[in-house]
Amino acid sequence: MKIRPNVEGSDGALDGVGKRLRAARMAKGLSARQLAAQADVTPAYLSRLETGQLSPTVSTLSKVMQALGEPVALLFRGDDTPGPLVRREQRRVIRNHGVADELLSPTRSGRLEVLETVVTPHGGSGDEPYSHAGDEECIVLLSGRLHVHVRDTEYDLGPGDALTFNCRVPHSWTNPGPDETRALWIITPAGY
Repeated sequence: MKIRPNVEGSDGALDGVGKRLRAARMAKGLSARQLAAQADVTPAYLSRLETGQLSPTVSTLSKVMQALGEPVALLFRGDDTPGPLVRREQRRVIRNHGVADELLSPTRSGRLEVLETVVTPHGGSGDEPYSHAGDEECIVLLSGRLHVHVRDTEYDLGPGDALTFNCRVPHSWTNPGPDETRALWIITPAGY
């Protein structure tokens, strides 16, 4: 696993992610060493993640949250949005390694989770395929290109294409460039 420094600048996009991760770990009564072992990362890596010294790839963050038994959405900034409407300025955002995920669904406890994801050229989920809780995942490409690898099959998505697959199957994705990619991710039940 590569350790990548947090180079996202000072926009505050990752503010609180490490703190929320640490709080979730402590609420489960796990030491950093225990969680690191369960997530297959080093204790030093987990410490740097919890203190905001680095930002993980999507696949690594998913592994850590799975080890905690919690969805990645737990780390999104802000409280659950009350009611069915989520205004643009109310969206919870996580940015890391050329990927910006905006949570469009109002709560983390619902049966449906919708994310709008923007991927910079050559950005993606990380070197290792990942899986997560849920039943189905659907990617609807709005613009750009996206290479998606699901188990042993590769898909090249263009604008308007939609791909549906089982969330528990290892998968990875990347924007081959040269333009930014924008996509909707729909996951059932909520649990990314």
